[in-house]
Formats: sequence, C-alpha cells, structure tokens
Amino acid sequence: MPAALADTAVTPALLLDEVRRARAAAEAAEARIMELAVEWAHAHPVLEGGEGWQITSATGVPYSEVDGIALALDPTDPAAEELVEWCGIPPVAWDAPAAFAAANKMSTAAGKRLIRDALILHHRLPRTWVRVTCGEVPAWRARRVAEAVLAAPADVVAYVDDQVAPVVGTIGTVTLDQVVDRAMMLLHAEAREADQACATESHEVRFHGDAQPDGTAELYARGDWKDLHDLHQAVTHVAAALKAAGDEDDLDVRRARALGVLADPAQALALLAGTDAPAPAKQAVLYLHLTDLGLLGLDPVALNDTTRHAMLTTQVQQWLARTDTHVVVKPVIDLAEDLYTESYAIPDRLREQTQLLHPTCVFPFCTRPSRRCDCDHIDAWSTEPGQGGATCTHNLAPLCRHHHRLKTHTGWTYRRLDTRLFLWTDPHGNHYLRDRGGTSVVSQTSRTATDPAGG
Repeated sequence: MPAALADTAVTPALLLDEVRRARAAAEAAEARIMELAVEWAHAHPVLEGGEGWQITSATGVPYSEVDGIALALDPTDPAAEELVEWCGIPPVAWDAPAAFAAANKMSTAAGKRLIRDALILHHRLPRTWVRVTCGEVPAWRARRVAEAVLAAPADVVAYVDDQVAPVVGTIGTVTLDQVVDRAMMLLHAEAREADQACATESHEVRFHGDAQPDGTAELYARGDWKDLHDLHQAVTHVAAALKAAGDEDDLDVRRARALGVLADPAQALALLAGTDAPAPAKQAVLYLHLTDLGLLGLDPVALNDTTRHAMLTTQVQQWLARTDTHVVVKPVIDLAEDLYTESYAIPDRLREQTQLLHPTCVFPFCTRPSRRCDCDHIDAWSTEPGQGGATCTHNLAPLCRHHHRLKTHTGWTYRRLDTRLFLWTDPHGNHYLRDRGGTSVVSQTSRTATDPAGG
C-alpha cells in the first residue's frame, strides 16, 4: 500500500486553486490601475489658458462632438488634431499621461489609451464601470467596450451601456460591434446613411513595411470594386507573362512578384509585349547591417535597420542580386566618430549617425522609430560660448514630437550617461534609465499622506 500523502503535498487541485487566486489578484490589480488612471486624470485638469491632451479614434482620426453628434475632422488638416475636443469626458493636461505611463512601465501612447478608456468607462459607461471596480469583469474586456463607443453620441453610449453591462464578461467583439451599429441605426439613422454615402472615404492602401525575417511583408487594399478588379486582372496577366519568360514558381508566388513588376510600368509593358525591358526605374532604400564575418559568408544573420528585424544574409544576397531595381551602397558611418558642426542645423551625416546609434525615441518606454523623430540637442544649443550644448554626436538624441515637447516645456529632464545610456527624471522626481535594450526604473520618490505629489 502506498504511503499516505503529506497534508502539505502539492496536488493538481491545489495548483489550479493557486492559478485561480493569482488570476483574481491580477484582475484586481488591473482594475485598480484603471481607477488610478481616472484619479490621475482628475488630478491634472486643463487649467484656464492651458493645453489639453486631445482624443483620437482607434485609427488615429481625430473627432469632436458638436451638439451630441460625433463628427470626424479632416485628417489631412495639419491643425485637426489640435482642434479636437474630448467627447463626454473631462479634458486632461497634455503633459499628464507621460508620467503615469512611465510609472506603469508602458509607452506614453499606451498610457494615453489606458487613461482614455478609463475615463470613458467612468464617465460614459457607468454600469460597465461598476462591474469593473467590483471585480466582476476583467479590465481588458471593459476597455473593448470603451473603444467601441469612442466619440459616439451620448444616447448611443447610454444604449450600449444598458445592453452590454449585464453581459460584458462574455460578449465578443462581433456582438459588441453589432450592438453599437444597432444603436446608431435606431438613434441616428440619418447619420448612418450619411456614413454609407461617404463610404469611399474608407478606401485605402496600407503597406505593412515591417519586413519579416524571410523578407516578406503585407499590402492591404480597400477600394472601388472596378478598380480592384482591374488590378487583379493586370496581376494575373503579368504572372502569366512571368511564367512564359521562364519563371517556374507557383502561381501565387508569381502573382505577388507581379505587383513589384507593375510598380515599374515600363518594365511591365516590356514583359507583356515580350520585348527587352529598359533600365530599372525603381529604387529601394534599405539600411542593412552585416558583420565582417557576414561579408565572408560566416555569419548567417543580418539586421534590417529599416524595420528593426533580424534576417538571414541569404535574403540580403537575393535582394542585391535582383536586376529590376537599383542597388545603392552607401558609405559606412563610423558610429564611434565624434561628428561636430558649429551651426544649430544638423547635417545629414550627423543626423544619420544619431539615428543609427539610437534606433528609437530615447524617452522611457517609447518605441517610435528614430527616423520619424526630431533630433534633439540634449543640452540646448546656444550661440554664446559655454552657454549651451554643441551640435555634435554626444549632444544629440532622437525624441518623437510629443516627448520633445515634454522635454522642452515641462519638468521632464534627461542627460547622457554613456554613448547609448540616458538617465531621465520626471517632474515628480522618479528616475528611469533608457538604453538600446529598453527602460528600467532606477528609483521612485517616497510619498507621504500629506504630500502626495512629493512637492
């Protein structure tokens, strides 16, 4: 007879109980963070004459609410984002989300979305919000509802809250979208008809440019049926011409390659006519990093700096061997060289070096690619000798526009500790170390009950 198990022995049932307790604790913590997001927003209102952080839709299109009806502003208008007003929730100071996000170990953009969703739940979806704060519904499920009613009219949001709150713990995204659509049709039929009449505004072509390690990427198109039908036919004809020219790949592969051929109309016409193609007109600029061993064929991994993905050197070799595009080899920039100029303007070579040294914005937890960022003088540049920082390698760093403004106009400060290491301090005395590997919390200021801001 086997020996009796000790009372403290771990059994599958005990492990599952521990999993359930851990899950409940995690959901309670997430709900508390949502409550803190609301408290943080309420503690940072837009004062008279101050600037508020503006709300945008999930796709980045800004909205304003006029007489209870949500109106989309022209996203091509450079001033549109600055003109947007919050929809049914109190405005928050523009510089407030960054410190909250950093304390929560997330990017400012992610922190903004969390604060936005928490405010929508608190102010516009009260029944759903109660279920979150009572621990009945995970925060992530409630946030899906907040995103679904973003910028919707007040009566639509109230309808959705009544319908969804009882089942928010189990409702799926398809059903949720159907509830929102039904509310719009019931309460704002004319607005829905206008949306359908303006359906062409949703036509788009999106290139997901992050090349995968195998060199592939994705292209998405939505447009008029006739236009896309004609493109489909052209792709089919070019794919057939590629096969006639000796391409033995499968049809789907040739159809994908046909898109690249159509990008050079002269080459496409020559291929379809069976004549010699002219010199290629296409040019692709990629920043590919190879080690000295890679050039000798001994290192199989390269870095695509354009997309920040590792890839096989064989893929680089295949691209270089193609005859349908120009290959431009640019001089290697020595990242250890200290480049300098006496002017405030940053020369292309110095800007390029800065972007290569720092692939992303160097603000805590930010991941925006440096090629889409401003080039910031860490110590402000000045014409007076000894009164400011120089325009040189060791005084430049990429900051996205929002974080550049934070550094310039608020209490956020940073300094370089090493070539690629920065120490940031937020307005409340918290410190963050940022390097190429990411962000780590160095220290947090102590708080007291009588001095919650640490001031």
